[in-house]
Amino acid sequence: MDLKSFIIGMLSGIALTIVGVFFLAFIGLQGGKDDDIQFLEHPVSYENKKTTSFKVFQVIEKNKALANEISDKEYKWFNGKTVVLVGDDFYSDQVITVKQPQRVGTYSYTNKGGMPMTVPVIQGEVKE
Repeated sequence: MDLKSFIIGMLSGIALTIVGVFFLAFIGLQGGKDDDIQFLEHPVSYENKKTTSFKVFQVIEKNKALANEISDKEYKWFNGKTVVLVGDDFYSDQVITVKQPQRVGTYSYTNKGGMPMTVPVIQGEVKE
C-alpha cells in the first residue's frame, strides 16, 4: 500500500464518520418534543373543577411544566396531585390559577428515584 492510498482512505473514513454523526443527530432532532405526551382525542374536564391552582416545581420546556395542585387553600399548601401544565412561559415556584381546566392527555416520565410516572396534562384559561 502506498502513502497516497493510505491518506485517501483515512480522509474518506473521517468524512464518512462526520456525515454519519450529523445524520444521526438530524434523525434525533426529528423526534417531536411531545413524544412523552399522549394527547386525548377530545379534552375532558379536570375532575369537574371550575377553577384550581397549581405551583410549578419543574419546568420541562418553555411551554410545559410539572406542578402540584393546591391541597389547602387557607394555608396555600400545594401538596395535591402532580400534573403537567401546558401554556406560556413557566418558571419555578410560579403559582398559576387555571379556570375551566381541561385534561388534554397524559405525560410519562421517570422520576429521580427511577420510578416511571404518568400524570395528566392540563390546559385552560390561565390567571396568575
